Amino acid sequence: MRLAAPIIIILAGEAVTLRPSLACAMQLERRPGSFKGLLDEIADDSLSAASAIIAPHHSHPTLASRIMDARLDVLRPALIDYVLQCAGIDPDAKAAADGPSLSFAEHLQQLYRVGTGWLGWTPDATLDATPAEIMEAHRGRMDMLKAIFGSADEEPAQPDTRPLDDKFRAVFGSFGTTIVKREAS
Repeated sequence: MRLAAPIIIILAGEAVTLRPSLACAMQLERRPGSFKGLLDEIADDSLSAASAIIAPHHSHPTLASRIMDARLDVLRPALIDYVLQCAGIDPDAKAAADGPSLSFAEHLQQLYRVGTGWLGWTPDATLDATPAEIMEAHRGRMDMLKAIFGSADEEPAQPDTRPLDDKFRAVFGSFGTTIVKREAS
C-alpha cells in the first residue's frame, strides 16, 4: 500500500497537490455512479469529473480553463490514481482475499469507524487521513494488540501433564537446590 505518495498536477504553471483524504473520498462517492462512474467520466475526459476532483485542492475562479489548458488527457493518469487511492485501492498490490462485499459508501463509513473508534482519532483527523493511512494504522493497532494479548491464530498452550514432583524438580533444580531426605525415626 502506498502511503504518503503525492499526486501532483500542474495547472497554469502551478504545482497542485491532490491529497485523497477520506473526506474527499466520501464527497466523490456521493456523485452519481460512485467511483466507477467517476472513472468512466475521467476516461471520457470529462471536465466536470476533473473539476470535482481538483476543486477541493485548488480553489480558483478559472479552474475549468486551467484544467482545459493542462489537457485532460495529460491529467488522466493522476486523476485515475487519485480516485483509486480515495477508494483505498492500490493498483500495484495483489488482489485481496475475498471478504464481505461492501459498497464503496459502506467501505468509507467503515474506515471512518475504524479511525474514530479503533484508532481513537478525532473526526477531523480521520477525515483528513487517506484510506491507505487509516488501513495501515489499523493494521499497526491490530499488530500491537496481538503482541500484547496474543492472537486467536496462535496455538493454545498444551497443559503440562507431568506429575507434580517432576514439576517441582524442574523448577527448584534450576536454583541449584539439593534434595534432603528425612531419616525415618
